[in-house]
Amino acid sequence: MPAPVAQPKTLYDKIWDDHVIDVDENGLALIYIDRHLVHEVTSPQAFEGLRTAGRPVRRPDCTLATVDHNIPTSSRKNFTTVSDFVAQPDSRAQCTTLEENVKAFGLTYFGMTDRRQGIVHVIGPEEGFTLPGITCVCGDSHTSTHGAFGSLAFGIGTSEVEHVLATQTLLQKKAKNMRVTVEGTLNEGVTSKDVVLHIIGVIGTAGGTGCVIEFAGSVVRGFSMEARMSMCNMSIEGGARAGMIAPDEITFNYLRNRPLAPKGEVWDRAEAYWRTLKTDEGAKFDVEVNIRAEDIVPTVTWGTSPQDVVPITGKVPDPAKYSDAGKRAGVERALKYMGLTANTPMEEVKIDKVFIGSCTNSRIEDLRSAAKIVLSAGPDAHVAPGVYAMVVPGSGLIKQQAEAEGLDAVFRRAGFDWREAGCSMCLGMNEDQLSPGERCASTSNRNFEGRQGPGGRTHLLSPAMAAAAALTGKLTDVRKFLGADAEAKVASGPKLKLASPIEFLTDPVLPPPEPAAAADASAPVVEKPLPNTESSSKVAKFGVLKGIAAPLHIENIDTDMITPARFLKVLKRTGLKNALFANLRFGPDGQPTDFILNREPYTHAKIIVCDKHNFGCGSSREHAPWALKDFGIMCVIAPSFADIFKNNTFQNGMLPVILPTEQCAELAEEAEQGLELEVDLDKQEVRRASGKPAFSFSVDPFRRHCLLNGLDDIALTLQRAEKIEEFEARRSQTWPWLDGFGYKGKKIPVSAPKQANKMDW
Repeated sequence: MPAPVAQPKTLYDKIWDDHVIDVDENGLALIYIDRHLVHEVTSPQAFEGLRTAGRPVRRPDCTLATVDHNIPTSSRKNFTTVSDFVAQPDSRAQCTTLEENVKAFGLTYFGMTDRRQGIVHVIGPEEGFTLPGITCVCGDSHTSTHGAFGSLAFGIGTSEVEHVLATQTLLQKKAKNMRVTVEGTLNEGVTSKDVVLHIIGVIGTAGGTGCVIEFAGSVVRGFSMEARMSMCNMSIEGGARAGMIAPDEITFNYLRNRPLAPKGEVWDRAEAYWRTLKTDEGAKFDVEVNIRAEDIVPTVTWGTSPQDVVPITGKVPDPAKYSDAGKRAGVERALKYMGLTANTPMEEVKIDKVFIGSCTNSRIEDLRSAAKIVLSAGPDAHVAPGVYAMVVPGSGLIKQQAEAEGLDAVFRRAGFDWREAGCSMCLGMNEDQLSPGERCASTSNRNFEGRQGPGGRTHLLSPAMAAAAALTGKLTDVRKFLGADAEAKVASGPKLKLASPIEFLTDPVLPPPEPAAAADASAPVVEKPLPNTESSSKVAKFGVLKGIAAPLHIENIDTDMITPARFLKVLKRTGLKNALFANLRFGPDGQPTDFILNREPYTHAKIIVCDKHNFGCGSSREHAPWALKDFGIMCVIAPSFADIFKNNTFQNGMLPVILPTEQCAELAEEAEQGLELEVDLDKQEVRRASGKPAFSFSVDPFRRHCLLNGLDDIALTLQRAEKIEEFEARRSQTWPWLDGFGYKGKKIPVSAPKQANKMDW
């Protein structure tokens, strides 16, 4: 018999196939995770779970931790300890808890006294921890940044963070293939940030749901690695599970000689493999989107979703021009929150603050782009009166490189505040926040209500556009700062020296430290046998849920709306009842509003029925389902869900039910009458107190089985320890560069040393 002909594969197909350890009859795969990035916000509960179960971290050599979300970006000149430096108690607790955890579990950690500290999605690529062909995860939805290197990178919730720490694997279903191709020649002043905002405007925030996007075309191939990272970073804002770009010479040149990248003969082997990571001719995509580069102009958002985009030359949209009542109501809501009047030219919108930073746009190329606009305005350029503008480098090394190039001097002289590395004003978890009603031109990635601070108003744009806005005091077409006259001013200004990042990557590469408890020879080992397959965990069984259903009629309910950023500073999975929809349930004075969950009988709701699409879009953090669960809501019914939110609900013993929009509308109408619903997972139907026929739904068989029986994913995965070990042996032989420094090979441990007493870091 002739050998079967291999079918053409996409880039995603190839990486997926290379990481599948096992797959069941329903297509649920156990995949291996090559790289795990950890930060202080989504990890405390995961480490607590490891301690409770007596489990160590499976692969410390493939794990890298840092602090970024909570930390102040003010001067560290007088820094002594995190406890003294981080003033906000909840922020301090998360930072010190991570320091204790990395020491206890023996993980590589870039702390606040380490110049390599920075935003988690900046330091991974910077160090060469991110490589082509890998799977990479983090408890942060912008993990797709790393897909710019030709890797499969995506955000996960805290329960999955614990799963990866314990097993170095995840249970996943393969996503669909989607390709977005950008061909042509970009207009002057258009950057990768403008390109990705334009794409999101075309496909919408749910356009990539259920898909992995491959960005392709001549425009993408012409981008630098920094520009590619900005594009892939915002894949999640288009609803995609991940975004990726095939590696090429630009990728290899960026990675060569970085500390954690392979060296010598191993580099040659790695590069030969990496060159195979491209979509085959004739490979099929489930979704294809083609974009003309000439159609893209400098872009800015006007509303409260990344899909609310408009050319800077355009106007604030007019709700009256929307025929669909739901969309019209959404625009009206957004304009009210943003304090904008329909048909106002975008260039007349005045701003209060400018933020240049975030995991989207805080790399050296971004800072150079912004500094060039300042220089193009001439020697007397200055931040406009009444405007506060801040520049926050993505890492300590980028800050050092920018200072060596003289960029900090350009910004300081023009009145910008030059800060230390961190997430800063991207989200309101640290001291860098907007006050209610303040308007910000921001290079970050989300413009949700309250994202940068309660009541804050965010306009997303590129670093160059942000710099232009800082100088004029309003949203401004950056092209006014380009051209021959601008180039002459740049040429006559300070002479900047371009430095190589390799000059600053001089810290020694060390293996992960030994776990603190393991170093204590007197600490006894607590043996815990593997539970049998039928063993249940702390997850309660989900059978039939009967109760009051609360109706919601809002499209694109995002995770910041469900749980605002100021409530993310928790160390446990509980205590978030009052955080649920806090900005809608409570006014600025803290008093309850007339929001549905504040009204009887909905204060006792067990179910939410939303008749609009894309429930749970936004972050991968698990705080949204935690808050719903704390309130008492165990089931959400909607026409569609964001992928990560849906998965996070399953991880918490909750049930997301997808029904057609018309059926959701019927159930919402009955919920308005205070009628109860009954959700039966075993029979997969929603029964109605009105006596009308029940609605049938379907759930993934594995997830249904786990919910019905209260099963723990980690315990089930550890039943396949032998297959995981076999995969690791093949992995070490085939791709040796993926084993971290100091890795000698080992079996999956099922017990961990007893934790020693806390020690100062």
